[in-house]
Amino acid sequence: MDFDGARFLHETVGMMRTGAVRVVMILFTVVAIGCQESRPVSPAAASLFVPSIQGVWSGPLTLVSTSGGECVGSVIPSFLPTNDLGTVSVALNGTELLATLTMESTGLACKYSGTSTGTSLAMNATSCDRTGLLVQCVGGTRELRLVGSSVIGTWSGNQFTGVTTSTYNVFTPPEGRQDGVGSLVATHSFTAARQ
Repeated sequence: MDFDGARFLHETVGMMRTGAVRVVMILFTVVAIGCQESRPVSPAAASLFVPSIQGVWSGPLTLVSTSGGECVGSVIPSFLPTNDLGTVSVALNGTELLATLTMESTGLACKYSGTSTGTSLAMNATSCDRTGLLVQCVGGTRELRLVGSSVIGTWSGNQFTGVTTSTYNVFTPPEGRQDGVGSLVATHSFTAARQ
């Protein structure tokens, strides 16, 4: 009797059994993974590849044009400097863009609401902390009341550029009967850096 052949046969059967066990375990793993419920994937944080406008931005505001204003038009630098500094804080609420823009020279802070597409945005003022400003000009005292303001801009990485346009109605002094005597439109350009 030749037992060497039997021993060889026994080793082959053991190797085949080990291989079969591996195949069964792999199939079991694939079936177990496949039977799990699918879960929608939603990012938990902002994308590292798509720039985000959210955050605090600060930089120079430059008065680029004004129009109207009745007698106030000739004294604009007394209350609205050519060069100013602005800080804007931007947040997203779902798809709505919310921002607060504060001008350093006057301390005026306005809240804006709007939309953002890609790397551009458009917003309109929803409220300001104060809307009236008394200005002394050659024709006497005038009250400026902010009617509206808009911001249009783009951003790329850590730079935010754009234009803000504000419209004021001009009234005679608040004492006695107040009459509307004109309107003033002021446009600023800005370049802000992420803080």
